[in-house]
Amino acid sequence: MTKKLMLTNKQIETVEGYNEILRDIRSLLEKATYQAYKAVDNLRVQTYWQIGERLFRGELEHRDRADYGEKVIEKLTVDLTIQKSTLYDILQFYKIYPILHAVRGELSWTHHRILMRISHEEERRFYEIQTIQNTWSTRELENQIKNNLYQRTFQKSRSSIIQSLPLKPLLPEQVFKDTYNFDFLKLQNGYSENQLEQGLLANVERLLLEFGPDFSLSGRQRPIKIDQEIHTIDLEFYHRGIPCIILVDLKTGKFKSEYVGQMNKYLNYYRENKMYSWEKPPVGLIVCEYKGKEEVHYALGDLENKIFVAEYKAKLPGEEEIKKRLSAGRYGT
Repeated sequence: MTKKLMLTNKQIETVEGYNEILRDIRSLLEKATYQAYKAVDNLRVQTYWQIGERLFRGELEHRDRADYGEKVIEKLTVDLTIQKSTLYDILQFYKIYPILHAVRGELSWTHHRILMRISHEEERRFYEIQTIQNTWSTRELENQIKNNLYQRTFQKSRSSIIQSLPLKPLLPEQVFKDTYNFDFLKLQNGYSENQLEQGLLANVERLLLEFGPDFSLSGRQRPIKIDQEIHTIDLEFYHRGIPCIILVDLKTGKFKSEYVGQMNKYLNYYRENKMYSWEKPPVGLIVCEYKGKEEVHYALGDLENKIFVAEYKAKLPGEEEIKKRLSAGRYGT
C-alpha cells in the first residue's frame, strides 16, 4: 500500500523560503480579490449610469405627464425588485454626471452616493479629487465632509480654482489651512504639548490626511545647534508640490508673538544649512489652540521668511462656542 507523504507543521516551518512564498501568494490572492471587487463595482457604476440615462430619457419623452417618472419607478420596484430609493439615486446620479467620461472610475458606487448629497458642484469636485488622491474609504470621506474640510481649506480664499488643486498647489498659501482638526486624538483636559505631539505621531495617517496631499513627515524633535546650544523642532514635514521643508511648532494655549521670532530663527538656519539649491526656502507653521487676529498680524509683519499661524481643534466646538469666537474675532488671520 502506498503511503501518503504528510508534513507536520514543524516540518513545514523548516522548508527554506516557505514563509516568503506563502506571504507573496497571499498578497497576490488579496490583490486579485480586490481587483475583482473593484471591477464589479466599476461595472455597477457604469450600468447605473446607463439606467439613469434611460429613466431620464423616458421622463423627457413623457414630460407632458408630471407624474410619469414616479409611476415608472413605482412599477420597476415591483418588476425588478429594486428599492425605490436606489432607483431615485440612480436617476440623480445621471443628472449630476450627464457625461459618462466625467464619472471617475476610481470611485465606488458608495463613494458616489455620498458625493451626490453635496449640491455645490465645486465642493463636490473638491471631495472627488481628495478621495482619489488620498485613497479615502467611504467612512473617511463621510468624516471629512462632516468635519467641513472644504470650508476649512478655502476659508481664506473662496476663489481658489479646484481644477488646479491636484496638479500644482505650488504656493504655501494654497496648502495650509486656518484650522486643523485634531479631534481624533481624544485628548483629556490639561494635556501638554508633548502629549499633543505624541498623539499626532501615534496617528500619522490621520495627521497626513488632515494636512492634505503631497505632505510627508520627515521627522520629529529635529535637533539644530546654534551657539553651542541645542534647539529642537517639533515636527519636520516636506511638501513635494512646493517643493520645500516645512517646520511645524506645536503650541497649547493662545498664540504668542515670541513664537514668531523662534520660528524665524529656525527657518534662517535651515535656509543656510539644510536647503538644496533646487528647493524653495523652508516654510514655518505655528499651530496653536487659538490666535488673536491683530496679534498674528503685527507679530508677522513683513518677515522675509514665510511663517503661517493656524489653530487646531482637539475637540470640535459647539454652536455657542463658534458664535462666541466669531464675535471675539478669533476665527481669522
